[in-house]
Amino acid sequence: MNCPVSRLSGLNPPSPVRLALFAHRTSKYRPEPQTCWARSCLLAALCLLVETSASAQGPALDSEAALKPTSPVPCLDQTVAFSSGSTWTLCVAAVQRYGLIVTNANFQKSRTSPPIDILYDGRIGEIFTPYHPGSPRLSDIQSFNFSPLVLTPAHRPPPPRTAELIGGNKICKEIRSYLAWMDDAKVRYGKEVVYFAVLDAGNYNYIMEWTFRDDGTILARAGSTGPQLSSRFGVGHMHSFTWRLDVDLNGAGDDSVYFTRHVENLTPPSTAMDDLFLIQIEGSRVWNPERFHTLEIFDRTLQNEHGRPTSYELVPLRSGSARHSEDFTKKDFWVTRFRAPTAELLADNLSSYIADQQSTVNADIVVWYTGSVHHENNERDEDDNTTPIRWTGFELHPKNLFDGTPFWTP
Repeated sequence: MNCPVSRLSGLNPPSPVRLALFAHRTSKYRPEPQTCWARSCLLAALCLLVETSASAQGPALDSEAALKPTSPVPCLDQTVAFSSGSTWTLCVAAVQRYGLIVTNANFQKSRTSPPIDILYDGRIGEIFTPYHPGSPRLSDIQSFNFSPLVLTPAHRPPPPRTAELIGGNKICKEIRSYLAWMDDAKVRYGKEVVYFAVLDAGNYNYIMEWTFRDDGTILARAGSTGPQLSSRFGVGHMHSFTWRLDVDLNGAGDDSVYFTRHVENLTPPSTAMDDLFLIQIEGSRVWNPERFHTLEIFDRTLQNEHGRPTSYELVPLRSGSARHSEDFTKKDFWVTRFRAPTAELLADNLSSYIADQQSTVNADIVVWYTGSVHHENNERDEDDNTTPIRWTGFELHPKNLFDGTPFWTP
């Protein structure tokens, strides 16, 4: 059973009794029937009570999580310390077949804070390119062994921006500013480190970009550019990028994933609510723009100084949903169990990965997300020689990692 959890402001998830009391005390203010609303909150409270009781003892840590080795990807160690006091430590590599991979990423939110493991392995597990007539249908990662492009100084951002080529000139690294927040006269520009590499896939160049911000946020983007396939010029097609994210929040194991949603009641006075559902076994979910669906990843023990549980939320940045006859394209989110560092890396086989329906509660989990770029039939003249980059991606957004607005100065 999936247990819904209402997102009530200021309420910690391990508080089922308070949640039930809140449901009872506030039901008279709700436009819905009191019994229905109270029952839904009581159900959420009951689910939380069961989960809390179970996690109090704690399941045995996965044997594979307890013995999980350092990622086997040969990579270049990176330590990026920002002037704000936070630090990212990670490893990057641009390799055959997969292109840019990020491994062993951890974040230290201040000079005196302990580092927190975030991402064990982040990569694209497939770039699927089906053409509108039904053929060709190209699996650019599974079926080919494309190489990362060797970059030259011309690939670096032009002055006054500064960047360097690393990893055998296959990765471009740049530290730059971004607008973090604003409060009238107060404004903060944060710092971020951006890595990009290019998978040289025949006529196409696939840009793979990872950004790590000083507030703990991770952004990933992928874009397609280059001339169209000469034999299919002007024929519509998709480029669907499926990311494989082995998130080890606060270390391998003890992680759980929730599927979030937003629900609007369109009957006046048009109330709304936000809730989330525990994904208890390996499976998949569909993204719905009206529901603002995300995946939220919690560690069983990690919390901030206020005692609120820390999580990372996968927020899609997308323009639509590509659907095809292939099973792995029919859903946007997948959650699987980690098996081994070199196992189950390709998205095409996702339906087989979940066949044994293993538990994903307090486990070492892997999440998968697909975003698509659509090139329409009879494309615009601006795409005639080489197609300007079209992007898709997502944000891994920390929640309750800090105790307030990051780096706020009163």
